[in-house]
Amino acid sequence: MTRNAFLKFLIAAAGLCLLAPVRALARPWRSAHSSTRRGSVLHVSGMTPDIARPDGALSPITPTKQFYVEDISGPPDTLPRDASAWTLNLTGDIAHPETLRYDDILKHPAVTRTITLNCIGNPIGGYAIGNAEWSGLPLKELIDAADPDFFADTLVLKGADGYHDSLPLSAARHPGALLVHSMNGEPLTRDHGFPLRVLVPGYYGIKQVKWLQEIQIQNGPHTGYWQERNWTQSGRVKIFSRIDHPEHGEWLETRRTTLRGIAFAGDRGIQYVQVSLDGEKSWSLAQLEKPLSPYAWVFWSFPVTFPRSGRYRLAVRAADRFSGVQRDGARDPFPSGTSGIHRIDVKVL
Repeated sequence: MTRNAFLKFLIAAAGLCLLAPVRALARPWRSAHSSTRRGSVLHVSGMTPDIARPDGALSPITPTKQFYVEDISGPPDTLPRDASAWTLNLTGDIAHPETLRYDDILKHPAVTRTITLNCIGNPIGGYAIGNAEWSGLPLKELIDAADPDFFADTLVLKGADGYHDSLPLSAARHPGALLVHSMNGEPLTRDHGFPLRVLVPGYYGIKQVKWLQEIQIQNGPHTGYWQERNWTQSGRVKIFSRIDHPEHGEWLETRRTTLRGIAFAGDRGIQYVQVSLDGEKSWSLAQLEKPLSPYAWVFWSFPVTFPRSGRYRLAVRAADRFSGVQRDGARDPFPSGTSGIHRIDVKVL
């Protein structure tokens, strides 16, 4: 038995093995570390999800069953199994208020965009992030048809679970913004917002309202569910990078390996990724794979031959295409998302 296999055996025997795919469920009435199981998914409360690393290599497209989920109380009890009676109300300072049935939405030609969604509570190096193919109606078409008032500047989104948040009206005209009805080629699951949700690139999941029942356009700000609890109004994604291979604490039985991971900066793209092998005394450029879309995460790799046996402190950082640079200075998710550099320790035999 190799050293790695033996260590994994000991960890499993001690009951410390990693859990299966996780759901980060925001339930403010529970303790920040309480959890329950529904089916094969672990529900972790609070906005600082404890997300377990998925088994095996990371897929460019996250399977729906493995995609993280976060909401305030789970799918609402009023959610129908059949969406035929579902309606979406367009209200507010618009020339053409309208009530759209689910079938009305499906009559529009669907567009599909590959978009990465990141939880605002995702910790440094965390796994509350996923990439999927989302299909639906471009949000711009819906908003333009409603003909907003000249002074209107805010898009208020209201879900059937009582959750509500807002975006600048300009965000609704983002070329990637969608009123989503399908995920990875199938209708949205109940956990992911069936029958309708909003998805706007560049924003954390806190802004992507599920089980959407009303879009209200208005002049002036709106205080959303989490803003009432002092979370950010902006919700713009910060630069994120992570080392997926090797794992923290891993024993490497060879000096030659390839570091791998992901980087993400919302709709701003990734300009470069750098890795450090010497405790951040020096940095080297990693190789980047072409992302699946302008709104998707980037896979990076860095072949390395460690000069000698011993302990190494590895780190990763990234920059977006607008010259924003990921900087050190770890910050908790509250109130505007995690920041800081992902670091791991490995031992080379």
